[in-house]
Amino acid sequence: MITTKTELRRVLDQEKPLYIPTDCGDRWYAYLINKPCVKIWHWQKLLRKSEYWFNNRHRSPLHYLRFLWIYRRKNNAGRRLGIEISENTFDVGLKIHHEGNIVVNGNATVGRNCILHGTNCIGNRGVGEGTFDTPVIGDNVDFGVGACAIGGITIASDTIVGAGAVVVKSSLEPGVTLIGVPARPVRRTEQ
Repeated sequence: MITTKTELRRVLDQEKPLYIPTDCGDRWYAYLINKPCVKIWHWQKLLRKSEYWFNNRHRSPLHYLRFLWIYRRKNNAGRRLGIEISENTFDVGLKIHHEGNIVVNGNATVGRNCILHGTNCIGNRGVGEGTFDTPVIGDNVDFGVGACAIGGITIASDTIVGAGAVVVKSSLEPGVTLIGVPARPVRRTEQ
């Protein structure tokens, strides 16, 4: 949860190299041709700024108005990219590889260094008991293209959710790969 400007700067400094090349020539080229990584980085900066202003909105009416302005900009950029993620859902280190169809319930909790490859859903079941239960996801979890986590489940740290997998049951063992529909754990072998 980002509550100070120092914290906001630290998070942005840590996440920027995930999207923008550090080499000056590559960086200018990425901005010049408007690479997808630049557009996603622009959205993610707005997400983190929106988190800061959301967490400080109660301080004054001016803070609240600033939050609404940044929140609207984030939502407009997200709509163009197909990304819908609420404030305070992801810890530092979020990396989104591709734009399009990424939806994360605002009540979900996701740890550090999460990777989303696109067409991902992290949300609630939407029907019956536990309708509003959302996933709790550990650190260093990698969601392949089309991977989903649905319901009040827990996914341990250092897990890979394979492409197209739908996780509907908790996976508490760290360092496994979840594959299939519904997803089942497979131990990774070191190579």
